Formats: sequence, C-alpha cells, structure tokens
Amino acid sequence: MKKSLIYILAIVAGLYSCDPYKDLNDSVKQDLSDQRDDESIPDAFEISSEDMVFFSVKEAQDSIPNYLKENYTASKFTDGRIVEVTYTVEMKNMTPKSFFTDSDYAIAGNEFCKEEAGWSIDTLKFEDAEVEITLESDDYTYLGFRFPNFSDDDYDEGAYLGYTYSSRIEAMISDVLETQRSADRTKSTAVIFDVYDGDDTSADTLVFKADTLKGCAYHFLPSDDVEAKITTIFNSKYPDQAKDSQSAAVYKVGDIGGEVMEYSEFFQKDETSVWKKIAEEDLTQEYYTLAKEDYDSFGFKYPNFSSSVKQENYLPRFLAGKFPYAQENDNIRIKYDYYSGGTTEHIVEYTFMEGAWKQVAPYAEESTNMDKFKYKHEEASWAHSQTVVIELEDADYALTGDDKYKNFGWGDEPGEYNGKEVDNINDAKIIHILTENYSDLAKPDQEVSVSYKFYNGSHSVQTRLFIYDATLETWVRI
Repeated sequence: MKKSLIYILAIVAGLYSCDPYKDLNDSVKQDLSDQRDDESIPDAFEISSEDMVFFSVKEAQDSIPNYLKENYTASKFTDGRIVEVTYTVEMKNMTPKSFFTDSDYAIAGNEFCKEEAGWSIDTLKFEDAEVEITLESDDYTYLGFRFPNFSDDDYDEGAYLGYTYSSRIEAMISDVLETQRSADRTKSTAVIFDVYDGDDTSADTLVFKADTLKGCAYHFLPSDDVEAKITTIFNSKYPDQAKDSQSAAVYKVGDIGGEVMEYSEFFQKDETSVWKKIAEEDLTQEYYTLAKEDYDSFGFKYPNFSSSVKQENYLPRFLAGKFPYAQENDNIRIKYDYYSGGTTEHIVEYTFMEGAWKQVAPYAEESTNMDKFKYKHEEASWAHSQTVVIELEDADYALTGDDKYKNFGWGDEPGEYNGKEVDNINDAKIIHILTENYSDLAKPDQEVSVSYKFYNGSHSVQTRLFIYDATLETWVRI
C-alpha cells in the first residue's frame, strides 16, 4: 500500500517536473507583469508642494530618483524611459530687480486701508434682484477704459484709484453705482456688463447690494526714509544675502489718496545689513541692455518679451552666440523689456556654468521646476538624465517652411528635403532645426527630446529622441 502510494506520487511529480510549457508560461506571465509595470509609469507627473518642497535643485535631483524608485516598479521594458517631474523649490536668492508687492509694503508698515460706503457682490440670483442696470459706454469711459468692456482678469484682486481690492471689478462697479448712477441703496441691483477674455467679448451679470467696501493702498510716503524701508523689506525677504550684494528695487512713493509715482533705484548691502542707494555707474556686475536688433534676431514683431515669449527660452542661446568664449562662472545681467498691459524693464542674471548659460536670478521664494529622469536598467536605479527637452517654436517651423500652419505632416517617409534625398523628411527637418537653432547643444552624446505639432487629418503632439554623433558631426534619431 505504501509502495503504491509512493509510486503514484513519484509519477505525478515527474509529470509536473517535465511540463515543457511551465518555464515558458512563467516567462510570459513575467513579461506581461513587467509591461503592466512599465505602462503604469506616467510620462510626466508633479510632486505637489504639499507633499514635498526642496531647498535647491541639487537636493531635488538627489532625492527624486529615490522617490521614483519607491513609487514606481521599473523593469527591462523601462530602459531609456524619460519621465518629466515637476516639483517645487524654495529659493532664497536675491532678485537683481525686485518689484515690490503689497505684502512687501505691509512688511515695512506701509499698508493704508479705508472703508467707505459702496456696493458689494450679493449671492442673490439675477432674477431675484429688484433693479437691473446695463453698463453703457459712458460708464466704461468714467472708469478709464478705452473700450466698453472689462477684462477677464478684472475679477481678481487688483488696484483701482490707488487702492487694492479683493475684486477689482467689484470696486469699479461699486464706484459706478455709487457715483455715476446714484443707484438706490435700498434695493438689490443686477448689473449687466461686457467682458473681453482675449478672444471674444461676452456679457456677464453680477448682483450687488449696498455695503461698505474696504480697499488698501500700498506705497511709501514722501516723508519716509526709503533706504530704511527698503532695508526692512530686503532683510525680511532675503536674510542671507552677502555683503556687497547689489540689486535694483522698483517702488512707489506718494501721499495717501494722492498721486503715486514709481521709482527704480539700485541698492547695495553693507556689512551691517543696511541697504544703501547707489548710482548705476557704481554697479560691479556687467550689464547688457537688449537693443531692437536683438529682438529682431529672435524673430519678434515687437521689441519685448511677454507671457507667450519668455526670456528663458531665448537668452541662453543668445548669450552663447554673443559670448562664444565665455569662461566658467562668467556673470552678466541682462536688461530687457517685458509687456503685460504695458511695457516695463526687467533685469535677469545669468552665469556661465558647466558649458552653458544658466539663470541664477531672479528666483521667486518658491518656484516650480521641471527635471527629466531616465531609468537605467543595468544600474537598477533612476538616474538624472541630461536629455534636453525641446518644444518647437514658431521660429523653428519657419526655418523648415512650415510657418503657415506651424506643424509637420505627411513627412514620415523618404523624399527630398533641402535638395537632398533623405530617409525620413520629418527627421531631416528636425535635424536641420537642431543644427541651425540649437547649435549650443551639439556636444558628443548629447540627447534631446523634441516635441512637435503634427497633422495627418487630426492634430497631435509627437516626440522623438535624437543624439549628437560627434564622429559624423550630426544629429541621429534614437
């Protein structure tokens, strides 16, 4: 009986041990598991400031690979993956040009608030209001508008007649109701007005009730010791600045409720942590002011940067071309014009480090950064990638003759480009752009990730990787 049982078990064990498909099945299952792990890793994600704040870019680059390893399982399929990580860095660097904000003036004791009879936004529905008023051209003219409409950002906090209100549009309509229309304060009033959002003008409605309205003014007074006030603000915001640090400050001076003027002056810190006003000729840093021909070389219609054309996308390449023989730690400050409803002069500081011009100031006290990371399977860890991420701009499409629609299309095939037969037309276009517009990146084994707009019946954004082959002296698609 025992011998029979042992014999049967031996046969069963032999059958299982000789299963020719077991290893294959296990391998397939492992491959599927690895692929699922790879697919679960996003191409880009954000570490919110609520989860983690870093105190330098280096700290982030040292810490984020461990964060990725703890949160995402990588496998052989992950080789070469590039992940964009957005994170927050809290910086303490001095700005070379500091535009004082309301909170800065409050630090120096220069917050002046008033409450007066006015109108505030009510929670009533439009149909429940007792009176209805439509703003007319005369009302907008009274408010100082050239066109008969508000702007989309007027809903936000903003200044009106020298005072800052929680809602600029609330303060302006309150003034119209109280002064221009002499509205009945005993009745709720629905106000119909036009708003321009950058594309179209549309009507909106808010209901108002009689109330008191609070506004605050933020500026220095003519009787203030401005240097002492600026010392208070700078020492509070930037306590770690070294002796002889130099910066420009843009600040306002005026009487409460009267005319307020804006000034821009240079200051230097001495060893007693006091900031003293200095003349521009006493500045130690080298300055360069962008001229109209510089903006023309960027392909700009107007001689200024703006929210849609940011200086950080242009100045590093501009400096590389202007100073081809720059040495490590060379430093320069650039004066440039910036347009946002009006033109103002800004100053940015760059230092030549590790073969490239890098912005070292200004930094906000808290700024958002993005880094690129690549997983190297043979090292079983996430490592900071030197891949440069490029999003093609208007000037890039203009170089290849695609400036009409600002996208590529129907070019993933052999053909002729620039008088030469090529294996892939779109690859040839990108290589042309990299060669002409990004020549500063042409270094041995430098990798770039190029994102471009593509149309083949529908619009999409596609990405391709290239590496610079120093032997061939050209870019090669990976």
